[in-house]
Amino acid sequence: MSHSEIVATHNGIGWTSTVPNQITCEWLDFIRKSEEQPLRVLDIGAGFGVATIPALKDGARVISNDIEKSHLDTIRKEASDLGYEDHLETVVGRFPGDLAFTELDAIHCSNVLHFLRGDEIVAGAARIHSWLKSGRKVFVQVGTIYAGHIKRLLPQFEERRRKGVRWAGETDRAREFVLPEFRTATPEFMNYLDGTPLVEAFEAVGFQTEKAWYYTRTGLPEVFLNDGREHFGYIGCKC
Repeated sequence: MSHSEIVATHNGIGWTSTVPNQITCEWLDFIRKSEEQPLRVLDIGAGFGVATIPALKDGARVISNDIEKSHLDTIRKEASDLGYEDHLETVVGRFPGDLAFTELDAIHCSNVLHFLRGDEIVAGAARIHSWLKSGRKVFVQVGTIYAGHIKRLLPQFEERRRKGVRWAGETDRAREFVLPEFRTATPEFMNYLDGTPLVEAFEAVGFQTEKAWYYTRTGLPEVFLNDGREHFGYIGCKC
């Protein structure tokens, strides 16, 4: 991956990519193949629009959400330049927070949930379920405990999991465990996930799991690589 494909966020929390990942591609494929057009969709944690802009190009009406207004301003400028401004709504806010939507056809939530505590993920899954129409889908990607830059935390994670801790990757000392080059962009709190509690949280609120899998996400920098489980994807249907 070239450095040009990594983009620093304006709020100093993490980084984003200019390369659509596997979950984004699944979401876009769902939009393109839908017999009902246009779809009304939500992009949670939109960053600079790596998922929002292609969704607009594919004919969707997109609600783009992010905690950073300047990110959304960038998306709105690009959408306007491309002639899609009337199909875009931007909403500033932290998920799940006090966000409220209705009658959505698809929700994309990529690289957001690992910034949340377990109880927030559970609440967020319920909120997402309530926002979707029946028969519609959620597309989630999270960073996992198995990524190369956080290997130092893995023994603690495994010990906590053996003791029955559900959200075993929660830590208020994330900067102590990540590689030095990522410390300034890493919040003190992170929730380094694996697939088990994430799938449980979405199924508990009524989602039917269509696909849940580990992978090395498209465009992942080499320093993040480990054993092919660096990211986890989830696709659920409100059936």
